[in-house]
Amino acid sequence: MIRGFGDALAESRSLLRRRVEEAHEVIHAVLAGVPGAFPEVAPAPDDRRALQDHAYAVLRTYLDPFMAMVFNGEESVRLAVGGKRLKKVARRLHDALEECAAAYEPVADLAEALADASPGYRTVTYERVSAALIVLAAWDASHEGPARELTESLLRSVERDGRIRLGLFVCPPVDFTRINGDQPELYLRDHMHGSVLSRLAGRLRELFRGLEGAEVDVELRTLIGDTDEDDYLWYGVPAPSHLDRLALDARREALIAAVTHYLTEEVPGARGGQPRVFRGAALAVERLSAKAPSAQCRNVYASVLADPFAYFDRQDIEAEMAIMRGLWAPGSYYEGLPEPDGDVLAGIVVRKFATYAMQGRLLRELEPDLVLVQTERPPLLRARMLNAGWDGTGRSSLPTVDFFEPEDR
Repeated sequence: MIRGFGDALAESRSLLRRRVEEAHEVIHAVLAGVPGAFPEVAPAPDDRRALQDHAYAVLRTYLDPFMAMVFNGEESVRLAVGGKRLKKVARRLHDALEECAAAYEPVADLAEALADASPGYRTVTYERVSAALIVLAAWDASHEGPARELTESLLRSVERDGRIRLGLFVCPPVDFTRINGDQPELYLRDHMHGSVLSRLAGRLRELFRGLEGAEVDVELRTLIGDTDEDDYLWYGVPAPSHLDRLALDARREALIAAVTHYLTEEVPGARGGQPRVFRGAALAVERLSAKAPSAQCRNVYASVLADPFAYFDRQDIEAEMAIMRGLWAPGSYYEGLPEPDGDVLAGIVVRKFATYAMQGRLLRELEPDLVLVQTERPPLLRARMLNAGWDGTGRSSLPTVDFFEPEDR
């Protein structure tokens, strides 16, 4: 894996902590027999900024005076640790301090800029949001600078709760070749291996690893998009008459545990065990079908359905139709379902656009300061679909960072 900004921050902190521990060992050895009075060595703090202050105090209070005692001409004092060792430990601690300060310089610079642009937050909020923004920007395949909506959402979240809020849609794992069997509800699989999520897991893990390294606490809200069939697909490709809806609902409910396990399962790696995608207790996995849309959300769906060209142009419709035709190819998502003709597929696409517009509004209503990790292609079209419920321009009301590079504009 390519070493990223979060890794660099984590390594600089880890190095500084090792050098502080090394200095503590030397100081304790010296204090056991040094003449004169020195204060007791305080434990190394966990907080990075406090650790840096502690390291400076260790140099100033102990290591520098010890060396002055050893290298004092005819009045030099013999200590339990020789001058050569003291010099080496002091130099290594000083170098680690400089490396840590250099690693965090971009965070400090951006925090200062944020404080000027959006005054009123705590210093620690600006620092944490700055670290988050740098990691997110490096990962975001859109290659665009952070939008103001994204920055403000992060600032509010961190100021209020000490963490950022990220959202993730997960496509249910399906095998539609089973749809015409005796138990058509088995088309919804009960595990995530080989799913769409499994193909995204590696790069998603890079994002969360980077945020971990930058000491950015994350709350991840994962929504299983289990309404697609009812919202648009079954309108053009009718569901089997013997589909057991209760059994299907039970399988949808079981997916919560399956997705949770898949996201957090420890897997071996070059640096030892690590979660497949996300580490941390602040993980919520929910079914989208369990979220009752508000009246405003339902109005969005109805409005797009009634007049799709008030929100999208014909090129958008045609682009999505081309994408969906590919989903009926052998080995693809809808293999096993009868492929609709052009007119039916156009109707499915319009309902899909209405669904996404409703979901974008629902997501923003559920969590106003959520930033969506957008993992679908084409990202620019998906942004217009998700934000159609806010205005007619497609400008982002739902802050996102994109997994994929944007399509040609």
